[in-house]
Amino acid sequence: MLKKLCAAFGPSGFEDEVRELVINEITPFCDSVKVDKMGNVIAFKKGKKSSKKFMADAHMDEVGFIIKNITDEGTLKFDEVGGIDPRVLPGKKVLVGEKKIPGVIGVKALHLSLMEEREKSTPINKLYIDICASSKEEAESLVSVGDYAVFESGYEEFGDGFIKAKALDDRAGVMVLINM
Repeated sequence: MLKKLCAAFGPSGFEDEVRELVINEITPFCDSVKVDKMGNVIAFKKGKKSSKKFMADAHMDEVGFIIKNITDEGTLKFDEVGGIDPRVLPGKKVLVGEKKIPGVIGVKALHLSLMEEREKSTPINKLYIDICASSKEEAESLVSVGDYAVFESGYEEFGDGFIKAKALDDRAGVMVLINM
């Protein structure tokens, strides 16, 4: 289940895939399941006779990016959604939009950079996403300004019980709730 949850596309405000997984898993075990106007899944299960109530919650969104502009060369300019350290972005694979178009975050080539640029972290506004489009028109046929992108990162188990995956913190919390 954790592997499925981590693989699901779910940047803030677009958690539909994650929400559907959750609803499908919990519905048979709950007295009621509803989704509010904000997209929150609210599940209710009657407990044994007690005057005490218990509530548990987790969030299902993940950090990502929003496409702000498509350049004449067909690359995508973006901004972050959530807290992301820009130092780790160059070279990261991403999936863009509902079609999950593969891309990679790029930065100006080292041999084209000034010495002072090489010594600092590249700010987000100087990065771009390359989806292998050769023109603005080709890129616009695949993605739109306002589309979201998320990291493409496989779910991997390694060592003695360790896991690496995107959105792991958020989705592990969701899995705990599913398993309650």
